[in-house]
Amino acid sequence: MEFLKQHRFMFLLIFFIVILLSSMIADCEQIGVNYGMNGDNLPSASDVVSLMKNNNIGKMRIFGPNGDALRAFANSGIEVIVGVGNSELQAVASSQDSANGWVNDNIKPFYPSTNIKYIAVGNEVLGTSSNAQYVSFLVSAIKNIQTALENANLQNNIKVSTAHAMTVIGTGFPPSKGTFSDTVKDSMSTILQFLQDHGSPFMANVYPYFSYDGNRDSISLEYALFKSTSPVVTDRDLSYTNLFDAMVDTLLSAMESLGHSHLPIVITESGWPSAGKDVATIENAQTYNNNLIKHVLSNDGTPKRPGSGIETYIFALFNENKKEGDETEKHFGLFNPDEQPAYPVNFSP
Repeated sequence: MEFLKQHRFMFLLIFFIVILLSSMIADCEQIGVNYGMNGDNLPSASDVVSLMKNNNIGKMRIFGPNGDALRAFANSGIEVIVGVGNSELQAVASSQDSANGWVNDNIKPFYPSTNIKYIAVGNEVLGTSSNAQYVSFLVSAIKNIQTALENANLQNNIKVSTAHAMTVIGTGFPPSKGTFSDTVKDSMSTILQFLQDHGSPFMANVYPYFSYDGNRDSISLEYALFKSTSPVVTDRDLSYTNLFDAMVDTLLSAMESLGHSHLPIVITESGWPSAGKDVATIENAQTYNNNLIKHVLSNDGTPKRPGSGIETYIFALFNENKKEGDETEKHFGLFNPDEQPAYPVNFSP
């Protein structure tokens, strides 16, 4: 009888491990996109749903709660990240009632018919001078949104995190030496512990384009575009043929340096502009995004986490003519506003 009990336990353990691994792989079977809305000529949200489904795009991120989009994506099967905008952080951080109201107004009316998977509380708050005014509100806002989900009994279905820029990294080379900058370590340590406690992923915006553009003397274009055929960086027993993997592993090493080795990671933004600068060309954007999609859908993972899928969202779905900043910011789209591809992209494995 004891023999049967042991074998039954082992069977159940193996069964649950298989289910867990299957769900992790399923997370990466489709690519995600950032659905920005800074344009005066963009299609309706219902047309966006059709466009995404027709192209096997299974995940979508919006930067703030947009009722039209959340209604349109109902019953589509597309997974959604909803953002709490940086300008909303102070209100959400200062009052639990405000956080409860945010969830009651922007999540509860739409879930579960709209498959909201994550709430990203703030975007690139830490490590960026342009968002320094929001830093003091970030941790409290994250915790209050989590409590609001618990009050709504949604904490087991929707996970809370925040999206970081690569500027949170202090030491970034080689990847195994990755650490967070001293200015963000205290906040980051608190956030990482929160993520671990609640089973939430670390979110990061990873752009080889910007790393290459700012370091052309030391980074080759082929390495940034996934075009290198042999290792470019050798780090102990790990070898890197592309900059994306090196940047992701740098973040993983930085998390390890603060005692968090096993947190899942979600790449909430990555992309390449197709106009606005000398290396922002249609050819380079097409090469980068197609190679990124192929890499993500292969589930090869990174040298530090081989065989572990990387849930990734490309920036962005459309070219947005009202996007502020450098001219390149208007040209990150995979599609033009008329829903025609900006260049050919293959979204299937």
